[in-house]
Amino acid sequence: MIEVEAKVKISSPDEFRKKIKLIGKYKGKEKKVDDYYTIEELNQYPKKSLRIRRRKGFYEINFKQRVSYDHSVYAKKEVEFKVSNLDGFLNLIKDFGFKKWLRKEKKTELYQINKNFHIEINNVKHLGWFLEVEYLCEMKDIAKARKKVLEVIKRLGIGEKELVKEGYTRMLWKKKLK
Repeated sequence: MIEVEAKVKISSPDEFRKKIKLIGKYKGKEKKVDDYYTIEELNQYPKKSLRIRRRKGFYEINFKQRVSYDHSVYAKKEVEFKVSNLDGFLNLIKDFGFKKWLRKEKKTELYQINKNFHIEINNVKHLGWFLEVEYLCEMKDIAKARKKVLEVIKRLGIGEKELVKEGYTRMLWKKKLK
């Protein structure tokens, strides 16, 4: 799947909750703790990394590759799979030279617009509050998804110039929070 997303830094989530409830249905809260691993040198921001997230009864491995960037909206190819034996997986990737380089923790409120389209209000540890609009689609539908993401952003009263261009991991890395 392709993840098409935009995010904005917000000072208070309360001002957006009412607007979001007019667009999407509240689906609940979740705490996400992500550990990132790379085979690259740790003294610079890596071009490639993988994410490990603990879920109920399994671990989720995720890798994202940028496809395009236009109007402050990213499109990334997302590869994701489950692992039940984390120790075995960690031993495998360490044998290939992977090193842990960063941890990201966020508390998420999820709102669903439809099956593949949602809004998140995230409180990211060390970074603060963010609002994300994300659409999952096929490669052929990126332009349509980008348009829909920007429509929702506009409907929430956010201008394109307010959108954050950096990902959370880069922002954390810049703060030297590893």
